[in-house]
Amino acid sequence: MQQIKNMIKKLHAYIIREFFWSFLLGVLIFSLLLILNLVFEFMDLFLSKGVAVFLVLKLFVFWLPNILTLAIPMAVLFGILLAYGRLSSDNEITVMKSSGLDYKTLTMPVTICICVVSFFLLFFNHFLAPVINARYKSLTEEVMTKRPLVRFNEKAITDIGEYHICANKVDNNNNSLYEMSIYKFGDNSTSNEGTETKNILPQNDKGSWRITASFATVKAYENCMQLTMHRGYWQKAHPENLNAMLHMTFETYVFSIPLDVVVKEDGLLPAAIQSHKLLKTIKESKKQGLATTAYECEKDYWYRWIFAFAPFAFALVALPIGMMVGKHGKAMGFGVSFAVILIYYTLLILSTKLGEKEYAPIGIVLWIPNFVITIIGTSLFIKMVKK
Repeated sequence: MQQIKNMIKKLHAYIIREFFWSFLLGVLIFSLLLILNLVFEFMDLFLSKGVAVFLVLKLFVFWLPNILTLAIPMAVLFGILLAYGRLSSDNEITVMKSSGLDYKTLTMPVTICICVVSFFLLFFNHFLAPVINARYKSLTEEVMTKRPLVRFNEKAITDIGEYHICANKVDNNNNSLYEMSIYKFGDNSTSNEGTETKNILPQNDKGSWRITASFATVKAYENCMQLTMHRGYWQKAHPENLNAMLHMTFETYVFSIPLDVVVKEDGLLPAAIQSHKLLKTIKESKKQGLATTAYECEKDYWYRWIFAFAPFAFALVALPIGMMVGKHGKAMGFGVSFAVILIYYTLLILSTKLGEKEYAPIGIVLWIPNFVITIIGTSLFIKMVKK
């Protein structure tokens, strides 16, 4: 009897080792896939935007938790399919079953691993990731202050609050914009009617207008981003005659944008708040009628739960497929992994849209992907046991 127990322990250790290395390979592959576009963005910060390489590396490191939250559940699916697929292709599953081992014994070691991974993701998503995201947010503010032109690209429109800024050339070394324009859209009928053009302050005008300048230097202060524009003009439609234009030229004009507006554009507010505080924010937003804010916070809150429990759903699908694929185990492992992931994230996008349109409560509808994958996995598991 003791000999059988020792044999089973060795078998479990063997399966765990097989799964562990496949799981790590999955984390690496999916992290690289998810981070590929991000790498180019961070390289652009260093090569084109002039941000210090150490600061870029810090930003990169503090962004990684967002990648791991997505990559770990997918790596679980990939790891199980690859591990059990390899055992199946080498006929080791057949040998184990012929030795009298049941499916409970064969799946127990990986089931324990999935529980550990899931509990880790619960802690990570609800407590650790928000702290790291908050640090990422503060680093973003630091970059904005040191390099205010980070968010600008040549010949592209950059939205900052209610202002839309476009520049033909961006000089990050001198913090300057060349052949630039600022646009603002508003209600001309409520703007400074009856005021002489020379007394109008462009930034305070509530109507639609634009400012064009030959070049502008940009500085970031504690409370605002300041654009000092040279050799330009301010222009808007006349409130009483839309075919006419109010026009004012200037040699130098100082235009200020509140820095908190700039930061909030890129701020990861929901992701940077721990779950218990996020729930409080959701309740307060609903009381104040801030539906959009409440939705964004609630979506982020429930994402933390569904991604933490996704490994269980993926495991239910992967275990029976991995043990039944036969000699094509490894190839099937790759193919099935990407197919299941495609189905899962398609359902997640559809569920998010349903919640956004308020067809169903977001706290219920976001569980659809986990629910569907679990049903599919349970059906496959039952089929495997009967077989």
